[in-house]
Amino acid sequence: MLQYELQLLVVTILFFSIIFLDFLKNKKLPLLSNKCFTLMLYFTAVNLVFNVLKIYATVNADVFTPQVNRLISQIFYATLIMIVVSLFWYVEILGNNQKRMRWKKVLSSMLPLAFSLVMIIFGDLSYELHDQQLYAHGSMVAGFTASLFFYCAWIFADTFRYQNNIQKNHRLAIRLGILMLIAGGGIQLFNFGLLFSEVAVTLMILFIYLAFENPKEYQDEETGSFNKRAFHLMMNEKKEAEKPLILVNVVVDDLKRIQTMVGHDNANHILAIIGQMMTDSFQFCPHCDRKVNRKIRHATHFSLYHSRSNVMTFITEAPLTAIEDQLALLARQLKEPIQFAQFSIVIKAHIDVIFTDSYINMESCDEVYEMMNYMAAHNEATADTITYLLNEEIINRKLRHSTIERILRDAIDQDGFEMVYQPIYHTQNEQFLSAEALVRLADTTTVGFISPEEFIPIAEKKGLIMELGAIVFEKVCAFARDKELQDRGIEYIEVNLSGIQCVHPDLPRQLQKIMKKYQIKPGFINLEITETAFVESGEMLQENMLKLRQMGCSFSMDDFGTGYSNLSRMAEVVYDLVKLDKSLIWPCFDQENNKATAILENIITLLLQLNVKIVAEGVETKEMAAYLNNCGVTHLQGYYYSRPISEAAYLDFLDTDQRGTPFITSQ
Repeated sequence: MLQYELQLLVVTILFFSIIFLDFLKNKKLPLLSNKCFTLMLYFTAVNLVFNVLKIYATVNADVFTPQVNRLISQIFYATLIMIVVSLFWYVEILGNNQKRMRWKKVLSSMLPLAFSLVMIIFGDLSYELHDQQLYAHGSMVAGFTASLFFYCAWIFADTFRYQNNIQKNHRLAIRLGILMLIAGGGIQLFNFGLLFSEVAVTLMILFIYLAFENPKEYQDEETGSFNKRAFHLMMNEKKEAEKPLILVNVVVDDLKRIQTMVGHDNANHILAIIGQMMTDSFQFCPHCDRKVNRKIRHATHFSLYHSRSNVMTFITEAPLTAIEDQLALLARQLKEPIQFAQFSIVIKAHIDVIFTDSYINMESCDEVYEMMNYMAAHNEATADTITYLLNEEIINRKLRHSTIERILRDAIDQDGFEMVYQPIYHTQNEQFLSAEALVRLADTTTVGFISPEEFIPIAEKKGLIMELGAIVFEKVCAFARDKELQDRGIEYIEVNLSGIQCVHPDLPRQLQKIMKKYQIKPGFINLEITETAFVESGEMLQENMLKLRQMGCSFSMDDFGTGYSNLSRMAEVVYDLVKLDKSLIWPCFDQENNKATAILENIITLLLQLNVKIVAEGVETKEMAAYLNNCGVTHLQGYYYSRPISEAAYLDFLDTDQRGTPFITSQ
């Protein structure tokens, strides 16, 4: 039987060695819980070695002196109880979200350990070999076993106490390991000495390792850095440590373009190169002494994270003054082409620097993540600026952004939108036969008037645009039906669609349902699509346009001339109207700007040859109106005729002025 036990012990050692070596060879996240698990592994390794020595010394008592034999046993028992104590600390830290244990709890948790160590040092111990089975007796074993069972019960209870903070599979792994350890301890008391405790410990470590502590779970294979999960865990620990941090985020603004150019794998390789740039830049501080630089170099191995798809993050506890030179170096490197394989890529990237000791409340990591996302989305590399330091201006912008989001959500839930209409003058009929419907937020007191150019992008980013779009379209249809706009001579109303609405597969069904509800003929609806959305949206937009056109809706290209103009592509999709942006029109009325006039007149000529009707936006003077009319523009819209006005004011406008006389309201 003893030979069988030794064989089982050898298998256990080999099995543990595989886990131990795999753990050591991988870069580990420096979490407190990870450090406790590492401590548990080292104690287990020492314990296995001394278990072999203990069995050998007991069976061959004449090899070592009694004092050496006792010392071997003492180290064996001490390391075994330390394995369980390390597990206890591990669970406590997990349960408290990586927060360090308070001194009172540390001291109270040490009492059973102290009792066990006293019994191990001063207790008596004897071994008995009977029928090839090795038995241990004495107060040393009794004291050790009592402490072992006490810790096991405490740990088992903690898995229920902290169930909201410890993941389910993690809790199950710990509970299963504890039950096996208790079972092993029970077996060892009545049967085979202490061997089964080793098997139980090894299996428990395996369960925890596979469930949570495998270093590969925190590694980002694409870039070789730590992944997003690791970043969030580390931020939670840093929050509990209450130490000021600096987060240096390199945001690749054009990652999608790079992925299209060189493929996803090569784009990930570029992110890895950027990560190496960051590590190289921050591993040396020119203003620090040698000792501090050694610490910095060590810390850089655990500080780089692929925190977002297009963001590499470096965490440092150094003050800003200590890394200013490194930030400047990194900024210069990001402006240079990145060389790898057969590629030489110029990327568009910027650096966001976030401080947690000012502006940011580290009581909630969510605030840090929100600020990271906000700065990544709203900052952009320019020729003059590549590095953005978190400051009061950005904080205020972020606060306004969050406030507008809240106002938007409240408006969607509580019908907090109003519609205004800007009349469109038809030059051939000399009448106002159409209008553009524009949405406004009813809340103008919280932060003042909020332009649609500001709240529409927020609605798109926060996934609110389809709800908002449905509300707008329903209000337009309800107004048209209730006020009988067609009977008043209105031929159509223009309704704007956002880029996200355009490509939503449910858009045609949604609009058709609303038109049927209010008995609005599709021909009364003209849908405005921005030029940018047309260029970027692809086949889904064309499919939706085809379905809506088959219903009877017409289409306008809005903001034509804002930078994406492509006349040849317009031949691919039939537009009933093209709306010339004011940026094309206003320069023509600057003195000595003949080029702008030539460009505008040629665009108008080409559009007319395509049999497309033209709406000129931004008409503000009689001179503009006369000039555009002479050029062949058939629809004029702007403050010369009317500002966007409320529903009631629009009805009054239709009743009192249908001849094209300027009518400007203050709304």
